[in-house]
Amino acid sequence: MDIEVGFLSKSYISDIPSWGGMFPFGIDGDAPYVEYEDDDIDMETFINNWMKELNRFPIYTLFTYISYDAEEIGDVFSSANIEYVKLKLKVDRETFIKAKIEDYTQFKIVMPFLYSQGSMNCFAAWSLSEDLFSVEKRDMKTLFGRRKVQMPIVTLRKDCTMFWVFYDGASVISLSNEDLFSSTNSIISSFPQNIKGAEVEYEE
Repeated sequence: MDIEVGFLSKSYISDIPSWGGMFPFGIDGDAPYVEYEDDDIDMETFINNWMKELNRFPIYTLFTYISYDAEEIGDVFSSANIEYVKLKLKVDRETFIKAKIEDYTQFKIVMPFLYSQGSMNCFAAWSLSEDLFSVEKRDMKTLFGRRKVQMPIVTLRKDCTMFWVFYDGASVISLSNEDLFSSTNSIISSFPQNIKGAEVEYEE
């Protein structure tokens, strides 16, 4: 089966994040934006296998969680020796878990939490090799106009890559300034052997 791979136009990105917009989180730094999607494949399984193929551990994750899931997540992460912290935002009452994933075995444990949270339109993301995530107060466009809210911030340094689960889990989007992610051909060549890639072009 094919995974569709395409670069998103810079016009999708706003200097001020929008609640429910294309990127509802802060981005510091510049990088192309690539979308991966396919309706006929289990995206979660594909991501698991792709991260194993890339072997860029440690992987760092940041995702929103619901309070009643906290105990289950804590038990699962602790039993798997996954290093994590809980971040509680006083203003917006959101709670995040930030974790460091040492190997593929741990990633397979964390991925269901990431993908389920992203599929419920909660923030869920991970970065390769280094921690790119923080939580800060920034301007955001909301239904009630622009206001300052605490939000996830992705800081793109040299040769770094992060992935974000798009709304409803329909696709995954990456932000990267690494050579591997600079063309659809190089990205597709890094996929697991049983996965084919198809280049798509998105409208400006």
